Order: sequence, then structure tokens, then C-alpha cells
Amino acid sequence: MAGATTWEVPAEGHWVVPEAARVSPLDRGQMGWAARLTLRMIRRRTDYDGDFTVFRTFARLGSIFPAHSVFLSQILLRGRISASHKELVIVHVAWRTGCAYEWAHHAHMAGALGITPEQIRAVSTDLPVVDDAKLARLLAAAAVLVDRGHLDEAEWTALSQATSSDQALELCLLVGHYVMVAMTIKSAGIQLEPEFRSTAPESRS
Repeated sequence: MAGATTWEVPAEGHWVVPEAARVSPLDRGQMGWAARLTLRMIRRRTDYDGDFTVFRTFARLGSIFPAHSVFLSQILLRGRISASHKELVIVHVAWRTGCAYEWAHHAHMAGALGITPEQIRAVSTDLPVVDDAKLARLLAAAAVLVDRGHLDEAEWTALSQATSSDQALELCLLVGHYVMVAMTIKSAGIQLEPEFRSTAPESRS
């Protein structure tokens, strides 16, 4: 990933763009070998020339950082939900939680999968309108999970009509993970890399 694509950012949204970091990211010289190895693996997987600020900040977590990175790679790159559906769900979660950092990065990742700016804008709303019936059910369930924290019987049944039980379970884990990350990014004041700042929403919090 040599650089970031500039997307037309959705005008509406309760964006949180911290003015300054509350927790400083580590330089490589401040990290142990496990963190440096983890960052090297992330660079190889993302084809990015540097280290993302979020991971340099998470490197402060010690042994939690490599373990979390393994979990992240599995939930993002494996599983039974397609990569394009995952990215659009994550973009919607980022929009819904107002996490500009998460939105900017996953808008770019969605674009790398061939997802258009129009599709990205379509899911960056309160009520996404999409042509894909399965994606529509995933997004509807994701919205409820973010807002209320669980699916009731009718909502689970509606989701299960478009997915398998395993995919529904995976969706809950995917949404929960990216809500957690968004919460941490906003609270810790993690800053976007310069090449992604043109992509990110301005603060409207």
C-alpha cells in the first residue's frame, strides 16, 4: 500500500478527530523484539512503507500486542464472511462510532478490493441502501449491535435468513472488535498518518 486514495468523505457524521495524542506511539527503538517482529509482519501484509500509528501505539501493550495482531489478522483475513462484505461492515461501524481513523483506513482497504467510492458513501449513513440483500442484512445487524449491544430474537432470525449461524456469530465478533478498536483510538487520541489525512473527516464531534 504505497499511498492512500482520496475519497469523498461523507458530510454527515458525529466524527471524533482528536487534536493531539493522549498516548504517544512508540518508536522502533523503544520496542521489544516481539513488537518489532509483529510490526514487520504487518508491513509485509499491508505493503505499507512505514508503521501505522495505531499499531505503534498498541505496541505499548507488551505481550497483548502480538496476540491481538494475530486475532486481528484471523478475523479480517479468514472466516466465512467475504472480504468485501467485511470491509463495508467495518466502514459502517467506523461511521457509526464516529472514528475518523478507522473510517479512513478501511475506506482505503475497501477501495483496494475494488469497492467504489459510491458504495463506501452508501454505507456511511444511518440507513445504508445497497443492492446486495445479504450485505443489507449484515449492515442492519451491525447497526443494532453498535447501538444496543445485542440482537433480539427477530433481528437474529432476520440475519440468519441471509447468512449461516457461523457467519452471524462471526459478524458479532467482527463488529464488537471494531467497536473496541474505535473506542480505544478515539480515547487515546491516536493520530492519522499524514498520507491519510486528506481521506479523513474533519472533526464534527
